[in-house]
Amino acid sequence: MLPDRRPADAGSLRRNIRAGAEALRAHRLRSALTTLGVVFGVAAVISMMAIGKGAERRVLDELQRLGIHNLHVEERPAPAPNTSSSGLVEADAQALVRGFAPLVRGAAPERAADRRAWVGGRGADVRLCGVTPEYAAFLDLEVSAGRFISSLDAAAGSAVCVLSEPLVAALVPGQQPIGVVVRCGRQALRVVGVVRAAAGAPGTRPALYVPIAMARDVLPRERDARAVQRIVVRLADSTSPPAMGRVVETALLRRHAGARDFAVVVPSELIRKEQRTQRIFQMVMGGIAGISLLVGGIGIANILFASVVERTAEIGIRRAVGARRRDILSQFLFEAAAIGAAGGLAGILLGVSVAVLLGRIAHWPIVVTPGSIVLAAGTALATGLVSGAVPARAAATVDAIVALRHE
Repeated sequence: MLPDRRPADAGSLRRNIRAGAEALRAHRLRSALTTLGVVFGVAAVISMMAIGKGAERRVLDELQRLGIHNLHVEERPAPAPNTSSSGLVEADAQALVRGFAPLVRGAAPERAADRRAWVGGRGADVRLCGVTPEYAAFLDLEVSAGRFISSLDAAAGSAVCVLSEPLVAALVPGQQPIGVVVRCGRQALRVVGVVRAAAGAPGTRPALYVPIAMARDVLPRERDARAVQRIVVRLADSTSPPAMGRVVETALLRRHAGARDFAVVVPSELIRKEQRTQRIFQMVMGGIAGISLLVGGIGIANILFASVVERTAEIGIRRAVGARRRDILSQFLFEAAAIGAAGGLAGILLGVSVAVLLGRIAHWPIVVTPGSIVLAAGTALATGLVSGAVPARAAATVDAIVALRHE
């Protein structure tokens, strides 16, 4: 590329690096300002990827809790007021199990509404969920203390309940919850267990689980004593959820006289859609961050071009005392790479700090992966090298005689 026939050696490389470092130190302010474009670009990459990954993990965790082998049949308002359908009822769950076994392993109806619960003088807004014993297994609820609703509780309609962990903190902080009496409306419910999270519970309120027969008393309905808000349908592992979702929808439409007073939700489809959405989001955010890095690269190239003109005499002196063109090239490439690397390091620190700060303010999970740091650092270094390549070549091709005569 450049006609230098003398072989390169480690000593000359060290001298070139030292010359580049001295040039950067001699213009500290200019060098620092040049790095700002890279700093902000890298910070944007790190913070956006951390926030995006955190959002993706949070949403996917919520969707995973619904169960990838489940279907959720949810109550909807009837489109026509005079429909003969009585809405979503427990009998629908029983019919699905009978009609589609072994493709359907089970169905757990859920009757729920928002209520206020009390333990002594402490109160909390809850989502009171009347469920069957299978509900915990279908939604992978992890029991951290005591037990879940049992078949005996369901058969007898026992006045028992299971708290989600947020409710333990709200109603019985620092106490042993098992055996505590929780009042909800006119019912006194004895706590028999605690689950780690309100996984699968609709809404944002922490869940309070009771036998579904008890829920019929606590949550009276005018339409039908056995009406439910949701049915969790557990499929066999070999069953395709999207295909079975269409079959279940058709079967329930027949049972409901054609009334679409329900909706079939397929969690596995929601997960795939969310992953596609997150990929598009990451691409858009990456493009925005890439523009910031491009601006930073243009700034590095611009400053180095000005530096070449400004230091023409210096280049001439180095050439006169024996420096080769490749030495001048490597010196300016080192300066560009150093600016990119310094900007990358500062950008990583700034990006992580901004992501953590935003996560704490918004109570949002932040995921900073090693891959994002390596990508940002590599991109910053590459930005410096690519941006400095043309100015470095321009410096290396300066004629030594002309450079010595330059004022």
